[in-house]
Amino acid sequence: MRPGRHRADAVSPVVGVMLMLAVTVMIAAIVSTYAGGFSGGAEKSPESSIRATPNVDESRIYFEHNGGDPFTLSSIDVVLRAGDNTTTLSASDAGGSKVRNFSEVGNSGGSSDTTIKAGDTFFIGGNATPDGTGIQFGSMILSPNTKITWLVVDKETGKTISMGEFYL
Repeated sequence: MRPGRHRADAVSPVVGVMLMLAVTVMIAAIVSTYAGGFSGGAEKSPESSIRATPNVDESRIYFEHNGGDPFTLSSIDVVLRAGDNTTTLSASDAGGSKVRNFSEVGNSGGSSDTTIKAGDTFFIGGNATPDGTGIQFGSMILSPNTKITWLVVDKETGKTISMGEFYL
């Protein structure tokens, strides 16, 4: 050994680097755990396969749940688009000027908390147009030979559960 140098002088840089590495790993683990908690709390919206069929004679649009997650009628909005016109309908509109009915087929109680699962069908009922060829939902009129885009949207997350198109 050279005079004035001790073994401790050679070991202390190695110990310092090891301590800095350990602190860095601990901080990364804490940040990762904290940030991971944000993504785990997000609510998942239902996803379903739905087919919509209009019935002008009854002034209704039927929605058949063909598979996927169940949902309640009170937790969804049905959005209809025809050209530049859009209307949003919900179970709370039932009985008003926008929607006469928003119910599950076969549900005589008319509860809006009805759970719709695979194999179930629900419908929205509007009013017949004066000439009897279309369906009216509030100020929106669905006319013959018009492409209508529909979306079933989860109210809580604002995400689309299912969507499609039909011609009246």
